[in-house]
Formats: sequence, C-alpha cells, structure tokens
Amino acid sequence: MQSLNFMLFGIYLALTVLLGIWVGRRRSADPRAYFLAGESLPWYAIGGSIIAANISTEHFIGMVGIAYAVGFVVAQWEWGNVVTFSALIWIFLPYYVRGGLYTMPEFLERRYNAHCRHLFAICCLVLWIVAQMAVVMLAGGKALRGMFEIDERLTIVAIAVLSGSYTIYGGLKSVAWTDFVQFVVMMAGGLVVSIVGLAKVGGLGALMHAAPQKFVIIYPATHPDYPWFGVWTLFLSVGIWYNCTNQFIVQRCLGARSEWDARMGVVFAGFMKVVLPLLVVIPGIIAYRLYPQLAEKDLAFPRLVRELLPVGLSGIVMAGLASGLLSHVSSVLNSCSTVFTMDLYEPFFGRGRSEHHLTRVGRWSGFVILVIATLLAIWFTEQKLGVFDTIQNIGAWVAAPISAVFLMGVLWRRANAAAATFVLWFGFPFTALVEYELFKRIEFLKPYDNWLNRTFVVWVASLAAMVIVSLLTAPPAPEKIEGIIWSPRMAALPEEERRRHRGIRSLFFWWATFVGLMIALYAYMIWFQFWGPAKGM
Repeated sequence: MQSLNFMLFGIYLALTVLLGIWVGRRRSADPRAYFLAGESLPWYAIGGSIIAANISTEHFIGMVGIAYAVGFVVAQWEWGNVVTFSALIWIFLPYYVRGGLYTMPEFLERRYNAHCRHLFAICCLVLWIVAQMAVVMLAGGKALRGMFEIDERLTIVAIAVLSGSYTIYGGLKSVAWTDFVQFVVMMAGGLVVSIVGLAKVGGLGALMHAAPQKFVIIYPATHPDYPWFGVWTLFLSVGIWYNCTNQFIVQRCLGARSEWDARMGVVFAGFMKVVLPLLVVIPGIIAYRLYPQLAEKDLAFPRLVRELLPVGLSGIVMAGLASGLLSHVSSVLNSCSTVFTMDLYEPFFGRGRSEHHLTRVGRWSGFVILVIATLLAIWFTEQKLGVFDTIQNIGAWVAAPISAVFLMGVLWRRANAAAATFVLWFGFPFTALVEYELFKRIEFLKPYDNWLNRTFVVWVASLAAMVIVSLLTAPPAPEKIEGIIWSPRMAALPEEERRRHRGIRSLFFWWATFVGLMIALYAYMIWFQFWGPAKGM
C-alpha cells in the first residue's frame, strides 16, 4: 500500500508538470504573454493562484507548529487579510491595472524615481530568494522527512526541478493554471487532516471546550510573542507590504482579463482566507491535545499525518503538501525573473533589445535564481531554523518602509522622490536601531520588546519621515502624480464593467459579504475569550 501511495503521488507530480507545459505550449516572444499570461486570467484562477502562492509548507509546518505552541492567535495572520485585501481591491488595484504595470518596482519609478525602483527590485530579489524560496523548500524537506522519512536534500532538489520545469518554460500562464489545480489539491489535503483529527478529539466544539486556553486571540500588550497591539497593527506594515506591494501576489491581478476579474479574484482569495485556519491552525491545536509533549513544534503536522491517517489518505495529504510547495516556489520564481528582467536588466542592458531577447533573459534568469535558492535551502538543512518565525522576521526588516512609501505614494500628492528615497535607505538602519538598541535600552519600552511592536514603530517613523522630508523639499511634478492619487472615483470600476457585473455579480456585494463574515468570526472569538469558556485564561 505504501508503494501504491508513492506511485500515485509520482503520477500526480508528473501530471502537474505536464499541465504546466501544456498550458504554456504556445510560447510567445512577447514579454506580456510570458510575464503576465497575456492578460487572460479569469477571477477564479487569480484567486486560487493567490492562495496557492501564499500558502505552502511554511504554513502546514511552521504555522501549525506555532498553533501547537501558542494557539489560535496565529489565525489572525489569515483573518487579518480582510484589511489588506480590502486595501488592495479599493486603493491599489485600480491604479496597478489601469497603469499597465509589469512589476511593483515599476510603480515606484512612475510615482517617484528610477533609484527607488532599482533599490526595491534588489530588496525583493534578496528577500524572495532567501525567505520565500530557500526557507520554504527547507520546510518542504522537513515535512516529508517527518511524515515519510524522505531525505530533505532530495526533496529540495526534486521540488526545484519540478517547479522550475514548467515555470521557466511557460511563464505566468503555466504558473497560474497549475496553481489553481494545486490550490484544490492542497485544500483537500489540509481538510483531510483536520476532519480526521477533529473526529479523533470529538469535534471542534469539544476541542474548544477541552483546550480553551488555545483559543485566546487577544494577549496582553506585554506578551513576549503575540501582544494584541502588535498583532492588530501588523497589517498596516507587513500586511500592506505582503498583499498590496508584493509582486508574486499582485502579478496574478496584473494578468487578469478585466479589472473586475482582478478585483473579484482577490475577493475569492479572501473567502478562502476565512477557512484557512481550519487547515493550518486547528491541526496544531489537535496535535497539542493528542501529543502534548512533542520535542519539536514544527513536526506537529507530520506527526498527525503519520499517526492518524491510513495509507490512502496520507497520499492525498502528501499531494497537498507537494502542491503547496510547487505552487509557492513556482510563483516566487516567476516573479523573481519578471522583476530581474523588467526592473534591473532591461533599464541597464536591454534598452532597444527585442521582445524575444527579454523573454529569453526571463527564462535564463529564472534558472539561475532557482539554482541559488536550491543551494541555500540545502545549506539551511544544517541550521536550526523555526520556519514560520524565520520568514516573518526576515519580512519585518523590509515591510514597514516599503508599506509607508507605497501608501503615501497613492494617498498623498505631496509625497516626493526625495522622501521615498530617504525612507527606503533610512528604513534598514533604523530597523536595526529599533531591533537592537531602542527597545533594549529605553526602560519603558522594554516590556514591549517584540518584533510586532518594533515593526509598528518603524512603520510610524517611516510615515513621519515621508511627511517631513516631503515638506522640506520640492513637491513632485504634476505629471508624476497624474492619475495616481486615490479618490472615490478611481476606486469605482469602469462604467462598462459596472454595467456588466451587477446583482449577483456585484463586486461590492461579494466584498461586503466577505468583510461581514470576518467581523462575525472575530466577534465570536472575542466573546469566547472574554465571556465564554476561555474567560479568565
């Protein structure tokens, strides 16, 4: 049976690669076709691809591990996206889509200057290669080692070869459609573990009443890991950066067949975020109830799979984990090659070059980037890394200044290039100052020394620096801000698309339903903590 399990798993991986190659078979020399799928993606492919790009073994391993150790508070990394997805839908996407952008760094050149574009592009590449590719491949290696005793390095190389084959060949179109299939398989695999685990502990209600301390979502402001203020303000900095300025999230929207599809795809992803804690948080609490003495929290999910699932079902979970890995790595790889080609190579070396040449550079740069990430992941196998915490802390170093620069660029017409350049350079040393000095030396800040609170301080300081430097220097030229600054008129869909998408297809109706559902869930969890079974925890 175990051999059959691995055979079916191998067939699934082969079919995934074949699908990616088949979708991208009509290879075009047009960079827009390669990097943006020829602007042909429907809303369901966009939404599924966003989730597949976002969720990977860092969640099935890292987030489940955090839930095992702390509890449901980490679900707010999913539910809190109600804020950032709303900002993406109503503030950022109207300009991104109508501006015909390839990349997020390109926005910074149009709004500020070329220096901001190139600096941001370099930061993106370093961050993605280390945190979003190498560490994620490491998490995949950990997962398959814990569940099936497969060598981590073998897993890393296999994931690199499989994801790279169709991503480099077919570009975003291959990535988006394989992502959609992988999204379905990944959700199925995660649900299998949750359903079997909940049956073992007597259901969700029984779990909540048996371990109410694990369903606390508001901790004191001085909590060392999850202070309520830091958790609830994280979405202003890391959330805006990750969901509204992140190439491998936004690129799917740029490849939409219409603006309605782009925005509706984000709404669809939002509804999936509602249920994701069932896949990546609840299993951690189930594991705590069943195995309270685990030596390594990141092995909570593999332990559940190994102990609870029969061979056939464990094959589904195996495919789900592989889906998360392949989709995430392929998405980040595609975005890396896009940013390298369009933001670094083309401005310096590719001016006047043919479209075919740029597309070829995109493929070769993707190959080199994949090799670098794979070697890093193999090196990381020798290190002691907590997967989810590692990714979050690396992101925190760049999130706050970038979030401030994008927000001010869209919302305030007085923000200028001098301020944006200063904040992008100022953000990194100031983050180090806050990280290693400010909260360690100033007495009244010491109780709040936590990366969530520190990130908020950097974000506020970045906003303040944007305002001060902008006011002390010349305002931007009118052409720099024309059609960029947000207004209610810009937030609305174009008239023709509003006419075609009324009633049950209304963007506002589905967005409002998504927001209302999130508010109801938060209200219930707060009631559970302060007036329900978790009262006094």
